[in-house]
Amino acid sequence: MNTNPVKTILKAGGTAVGSEVSRFRSADIPRIYAAAGCDFVFIDMEHSSFSLETVADMIESARRSNIVPIVRVPQAEYAFVARVLDCGAQGIIVPRVNTPEQVEQIVSWVRYPPAGIRGFACNTAQTDGQPVSAESFIQTANRETLLAIQIERREAVANLEAMLSIEGVDVACLGFMDLTVDLGIPGQLDHPTAVAAVQRMVDVANDNGVAPGIIAADMNVVTEWMSRGMRFVSFATDEILLQRSVTESIGQLRRSGEEAAAEQPLSQLQ
Repeated sequence: MNTNPVKTILKAGGTAVGSEVSRFRSADIPRIYAAAGCDFVFIDMEHSSFSLETVADMIESARRSNIVPIVRVPQAEYAFVARVLDCGAQGIIVPRVNTPEQVEQIVSWVRYPPAGIRGFACNTAQTDGQPVSAESFIQTANRETLLAIQIERREAVANLEAMLSIEGVDVACLGFMDLTVDLGIPGQLDHPTAVAAVQRMVDVANDNGVAPGIIAADMNVVTEWMSRGMRFVSFATDEILLQRSVTESIGQLRRSGEEAAAEQPLSQLQ
């Protein structure tokens, strides 16, 4: 991909939707998400057991399926960011970003000089095997790589204006559960303090031309915040989606079996 469709959608004021992979070590998941109509697949390295090799396989599968691979690195370190980008990731999510100094540093990691300090590596994982000059490759990578920072601490909420005014941030992504934990109201997503903090993030992001984002597994929470301006939306995970689908399907089969048995005469059941 020479362009990043998710960045294009967000820059145009649209909404990009996808889902997370954090449990199943299978390159089939990105293909399934692509077939389902997702704009991106969010590959998690923070709360999963995935190795870099597994992540690389998922990235390749995503690119071949024309779905944008976005990787959440374990923490804000250059080595994590650079390595997944060299594996072909088209976007990075960095957890627990709290200060403008951190943001400036992270922006420099995803860009090649003179705009940043990223070390040069041009391989088929990033070019899909297409011939490209070094100059063109650098320009495209600097322009099309998506950067999302996660807002998960009260310190980050307090520093939003300074953080989101820094050029290079595409998405301010809410870490809802972590934020409520840090606020002393764990899991209380509808608590007035949490709601006010999240609304502040949405407002400041919009004021700075940054797309507000949310990662959550509750459809009601997600759609409510979409109505309030969230435009980068990652819903649920591979494990959650499978569990819910199987539970619903088996429940329906059980009910159908019970109804069929109840309608049959007793003589036919003997």
